[in-house]
Amino acid sequence: MIQTKVHVPQKFFLNGWHCGIKPNLKKDFGFIFSETLCTIGAVFTKNQFVGNPIVVGREHAKKGTMQCVIVNSGNSNVATGKEGLELAYQSCKWTAETLGIKDTNVLPSSTGVIGRKLNPEIIKKACKDIKNHLEILPISFSEAILTTDQFIKIASFAHSEYTILGIAKGAGMISPNMATMLAYVITDVTIHSQDLQRLTCFIADRTFNRISVDSDTSTSDTFVILANGSSKIRIEFPEEEKIKLENLEKNIFLSLVDWGSKDQEELFYQVFLMLKKHTNLSEETLEFFLRLYRICLQLSKAIVRDGEGSTKIFRVNILNAPTKSISEKLGRSIINSPLIKTAIFGGDPNWGRLIMAIGKIDEYFDTSKLKIYCNGKEIFPMVMDLEHLKENFKNSEIYFDVDLNQGKYLDSFWGCDLSYEYIKINSEYTT
Repeated sequence: MIQTKVHVPQKFFLNGWHCGIKPNLKKDFGFIFSETLCTIGAVFTKNQFVGNPIVVGREHAKKGTMQCVIVNSGNSNVATGKEGLELAYQSCKWTAETLGIKDTNVLPSSTGVIGRKLNPEIIKKACKDIKNHLEILPISFSEAILTTDQFIKIASFAHSEYTILGIAKGAGMISPNMATMLAYVITDVTIHSQDLQRLTCFIADRTFNRISVDSDTSTSDTFVILANGSSKIRIEFPEEEKIKLENLEKNIFLSLVDWGSKDQEELFYQVFLMLKKHTNLSEETLEFFLRLYRICLQLSKAIVRDGEGSTKIFRVNILNAPTKSISEKLGRSIINSPLIKTAIFGGDPNWGRLIMAIGKIDEYFDTSKLKIYCNGKEIFPMVMDLEHLKENFKNSEIYFDVDLNQGKYLDSFWGCDLSYEYIKINSEYTT
């Protein structure tokens, strides 16, 4: 997923190179650095066995400011004891010394194999070398953070007065409970750290937290937004406006999740006008919010499309559920079902597997009102012609709508199929 032109916000540097962690010459260390202090919004994995960089990152992000992100691939620095934690702290210190900033303004990330110790000398040299790589090379940074990914994931938007750039990695161990997912968004708008944290959580919950490749939550999940205030645009996202947006979701929801399948600008203005009518957010904030949402949705879909061994992706919309909990449980049950994922891979129109996944959740709802659609055509209770359904299953993107017809809650999820290649990749991952 590479745009024709990658737009980089003002006063940001980013680069990546081979530092010696991976046995081949593939890039394995990268950084993002802002000339000026940034506000930060950050969410991390909820896995209880977190990587050492997560421990340090959580601590440093609490104060609401950041200036540099460092990332290594090839080793996740997880389950490496006190030595691994000390190395995470030291990597921030070495980076700070070479850039002339505070070590608490450095956020570390690591991704790769779990339970292997990192060579401190390799990491120290890489951190000290940052000053020799202060260039604007987003492709190199993207390449440096990959593990089993087949392609880099970049999305950006350039406004006349501000820029947003998003870069992510992830292909396996993906089921966000905040996917080995890392995602970094940088922008030059001005926004208070509390507003940015609210915005980060809101966006994460509707994009990165709604995808799955294999139902496994990584020990290293990180999603960060950095804003260095170099542009004249000021963004405000107060708590009361966030609540308004949450209450408006029924009206804007389906438009937002369909981004990418409709004309982008036409849809943008439709949703923009809807939000303008129902919130007190400024026009600048509304536009920024929608551009940011789209970038994160693009990155999320790219992670699913790059799912290890993936050949197809599918979206599941849960409509008119009686509770928010039921809508989320239904969506996750469908996208994580191995039986559904293998049926999609094989193009087998076995819609009974959808019934199974819907019915197995642990909360009651009235199944008699249920309707299921595939690519807009009803498949339950009025069963679509199986040959027609089989043709639909050949598409690279498949869309399911599960309408419970008994409430107001909606949700949307993206998943991928399960192929022979997934088993091959993961049975040989460390060997």
